[in-house]
Amino acid sequence: MSSTNPGHASLVAVDGRDALAYIIIRPGSQPGAVSIESGSQGLEKAVAAEVLRRVADEWGSLPEDQATRQVLAEIADERRRQDDKFGEQNHPAGTGQHPETVDADVARMACQQAAEGGYLDWMHILREEVAEAFAESDPARLRAELVQVAAVATAWIESLDRRPTGTTP
Repeated sequence: MSSTNPGHASLVAVDGRDALAYIIIRPGSQPGAVSIESGSQGLEKAVAAEVLRRVADEWGSLPEDQATRQVLAEIADERRRQDDKFGEQNHPAGTGQHPETVDADVARMACQQAAEGGYLDWMHILREEVAEAFAESDPARLRAELVQVAAVATAWIESLDRRPTGTTP
């Protein structure tokens, strides 16, 4: 597509017979909305979707958002490897036991003291989040705590990625 007017796209003809996947984005019926048509030929839908996600990341993400998306893509890849290796896992949570509730209190205090003392680090923060998740017995609150664990771990990975190679973690 080409345009001399920003925000305005011209219709063009493209021979896509050799394409493994395609996506067509048209103006939607509502202002600011779009209509998306996509398909693939000889390419698994999951692979095509991943390619399109990566293209979208390159086209429109802010640098910090792109860093998060990259880490989350790596996590998604690892999850696929885990499922390939072990199959779907459905273990009991095992959380909410007495020792874990005490550990959560200790981790919270240690994190707070480190913050007040000016020596807070990623280990303190992640340890507190993990301990809080281990102490939780309510399924909805456990899920929320695990999201916090994943978010903190992702932030820590992003922080490591921003550091010059060879520096102390």
